[in-house]
Amino acid sequence: MASASTPVLVRPRRSLMRTAFISVVLGMLPIFAVLYWFGSRNDSWPIVLCVHIVLVVASLLTLFRQLRVFSAVSATELSGNGIFSRVERIPLEKIASVTLVPTYVGQVPEPVQQLLARDADGRTLFRMRGNFWHPGDLTAIATAIPVPSTVVKEPIGIQEFFDTYPGSAYWFENNPALRVGIVIGAIAIVLAGLLFSVFR
Repeated sequence: MASASTPVLVRPRRSLMRTAFISVVLGMLPIFAVLYWFGSRNDSWPIVLCVHIVLVVASLLTLFRQLRVFSAVSATELSGNGIFSRVERIPLEKIASVTLVPTYVGQVPEPVQQLLARDADGRTLFRMRGNFWHPGDLTAIATAIPVPSTVVKEPIGIQEFFDTYPGSAYWFENNPALRVGIVIGAIAIVLAGLLFSVFR
């Protein structure tokens, strides 16, 4: 346990951002190559270009937001944000305990560390998922918060983690089918609109 005067600032692994951005760019290439080819045959390529520009801008904005993600401990608060969430600021006096829990997420064989900052009633105030951070980042944050910290030794499944620590799941983790449906639906709408414009 460190003093609250010890500032700590951590940011997500840049390798995740590079991989995601490259995947999006490479994923667009074959799709839009075909759409441009068909669009050039019936003069609908400007529509394809507009959609392409919108998707590229959306990808760049997401990358920009990702570059601004952080978690930090100052002398007075624990703060941090996600890609699409505002900055949360938790006064240190509200944090009663910090717990580091190894969990099995999906089909990944290695456990993923989870950091939970909770109040005196056991409610989750702040959570960090270790798969997005450098090794040791969660430990650095836990050490910088001037409250007792607990390290769970045995990994548990992600559902058991949510059951053991109520309120720790994000909305999309409680509704994986909804998350998948939203993504598939958005992709289907964009592709349907493009195909309709190109082949009409």
